[in-house]
Amino acid sequence: MRTRVLEMLAALLLAIVLSMPGAAWALCNQTNASQADKDLWADHGCWQVYFLWQYRAYDMNGTDWANRGWNDACNRNLEYPKHWNAAYLVTYGLIDSNAQSFHGTIDYRATAEARSSNFHDHLRHIPTDKTDIFGSYSPSNHTVATSCLLYNSTEANANPGSRGGDFMHEGWHAYFDKYNWNNGSVGGHRPTQGNCTAKGCDYFYFHGIGAYAFGALWENDGTANRFHSPNQVQVEYLCDVADQPQPWVPNSVRDAAENDANTRAAERFINGPGYRCGDPRPW
Repeated sequence: MRTRVLEMLAALLLAIVLSMPGAAWALCNQTNASQADKDLWADHGCWQVYFLWQYRAYDMNGTDWANRGWNDACNRNLEYPKHWNAAYLVTYGLIDSNAQSFHGTIDYRATAEARSSNFHDHLRHIPTDKTDIFGSYSPSNHTVATSCLLYNSTEANANPGSRGGDFMHEGWHAYFDKYNWNNGSVGGHRPTQGNCTAKGCDYFYFHGIGAYAFGALWENDGTANRFHSPNQVQVEYLCDVADQPQPWVPNSVRDAAENDANTRAAERFINGPGYRCGDPRPW
């Protein structure tokens, strides 16, 4: 009887552990990295000073990222190294051209990083093993979750640009949460309509280059004249990676970002297609 009770307790404890957010039983493929991840990794060669800064800047911890590279941050095949590889691109990868860039590094970092600011309240980055989403934002605990679709090397969006683009997308849901903006009832988006074929749709609020000073992306006037949707911020970041990167950013990273942006532009905007990478700037 005592043995049976112990077995039942052990089974219950295992079930609880497996159900915990960020549990150590990762389902993502940890055997390889995309070519874009490998090429960007070659630039920094596992820069320890950077990833020891990055985990704090994105509020990440060993409980959420156990067995995902938390204690093996130089293994580019694992989820946490891939996360900070994308963050490295966000931090250093753009030229910030006043004449050509949609927004500046200061805007993208403030959207992606954890600290409370005009862009959002404090948030935390966690992993999820879901495969029906790229990522999500939870207003109840202010977490940005990124999924195996951004980490499994065989997936189209498992590259540094797309991963960072999702930081922007979910960070913008946090922006809406901060200011109580209602962007729709479908996961913070609108139902399928217009030119949008996705489950959750947005408007693309066109604006000229230079309409937003660097650092002013968070500003809006409550109208379509000065506003951004989550998919829009994501596409604008991806196109800045593709079209306005630092010279050292590998072509594989730029090409993957462009493909992701153009796919979203075609599928996710009610008034789409939205801006496509390579289109003339400014309007």
